[in-house]
Amino acid sequence: MEKRSKKDNSLAAAAAIYLTAGRFRPMEEETPKELLTDSPPAAAAAAASLLTDDLIVEILSRLPVRSVHRFKCVCKLWRNLIALPAHRKKLPQTFAGFLYTTYPGGYRHHLAGVSATAVDSVDPSLAFLGPMNCTKIRLLGTCNGLLLCSCHHNDEEERLVVCNPATQRWTELPPPPQPQPPAEFCAQHLAFDPAVSPSHFHVLAFESTGKDYHLTGVSIYSSRTRAWTHRNAELLDKIVLSYGSVFVGGMLHLPGDLCTDRRTEQDDGFVVVVVDMEGKTWKTVRVPRGLYTGAIGWSQGCLHCATRSQDDEWGEEVAVWCLKDSDTSQEWFLKHTVRIDKLIDLLEMEYSVSGFHPDCDTIFFVTRGLYDGDSWEASSLASWDMRRLEFRTIRYLANGSGGTYLPYVPMFSELTLADGNMH
Repeated sequence: MEKRSKKDNSLAAAAAIYLTAGRFRPMEEETPKELLTDSPPAAAAAAASLLTDDLIVEILSRLPVRSVHRFKCVCKLWRNLIALPAHRKKLPQTFAGFLYTTYPGGYRHHLAGVSATAVDSVDPSLAFLGPMNCTKIRLLGTCNGLLLCSCHHNDEEERLVVCNPATQRWTELPPPPQPQPPAEFCAQHLAFDPAVSPSHFHVLAFESTGKDYHLTGVSIYSSRTRAWTHRNAELLDKIVLSYGSVFVGGMLHLPGDLCTDRRTEQDDGFVVVVVDMEGKTWKTVRVPRGLYTGAIGWSQGCLHCATRSQDDEWGEEVAVWCLKDSDTSQEWFLKHTVRIDKLIDLLEMEYSVSGFHPDCDTIFFVTRGLYDGDSWEASSLASWDMRRLEFRTIRYLANGSGGTYLPYVPMFSELTLADGNMH
């Protein structure tokens, strides 16, 4: 019998992984025909036995995070390989939770975790930024494991820092060029895609002007060139940016509102601004009608948006919309609606939409009690499962929480910010 090469063994092993993928798909998902096979289980097991630990990890590192977690069910060996801390540098990580800040007594940072493993392995206090000698650190944004911060020392001007809380590496950016008066910086956002380049990122500092503070330009920092460039906003409408952003396909998506003089009776004026990393391509996508926007996020391969509105009975509803192809389409599809007043007592509590789970049909809320003049009482992180129609409180937040809640997925690769400082 002809001796099989290592390449043949590797192909057989990869096929075994595919077979296993079909055997361990969730019950609600239909198994694709290409995964069905008449090969006996013994053949698949024999092929799988040819895999070395390093090859298993290398193959798993190229799969979506949901597939990796399904493969924990294959056997104890695979489960242990995936859970090994040394392999986290290669394997995709699941959604950890939301970074947030408490204000009374100084700025303190926390992680409201939805994954116990991530909470145990990441220190959200940012103590590793001690060499910056900051008296105040503001969290500005997250993107694929990196965190953009604004550091202040007493009354000095802010310094922008990009850091990786999982590896405790960080780098300080040079100050952006000062916008021409009367413009000022209204928002800074981070853009990072490790699939394109695990070591390079962009920071976009948007400028606003006029009495309505509409968007007029952007300064863009590239970690590759280590320099800032400036571009004017090539938009036909006057737009005021809101909170949050999504970076996908080389484009940054930001929620915003049309200035009041540009709205109509049929249009509430909510938009998503889309800009590339050179500031040369700009476009706007109208958001479906609602009382106001709740959040945007990337989930299961498409852009999501949540809008809030009131019905005739003064109940409050959250609608979840999906833009399946933001590059070629500007049509939103209604994915789900939920009556919030049926879940919480709106006379006793307030709520905000925090974001979407990147891998499943779950939307997150922050619920809080009445404002006591300093902070909200009894804040908590809650979730609504759009498939199972289940609402649950995940955890209570630290006292004095407020501001924005930033979605966070750890990135353990040491290639990220490889040239940065490390505590």
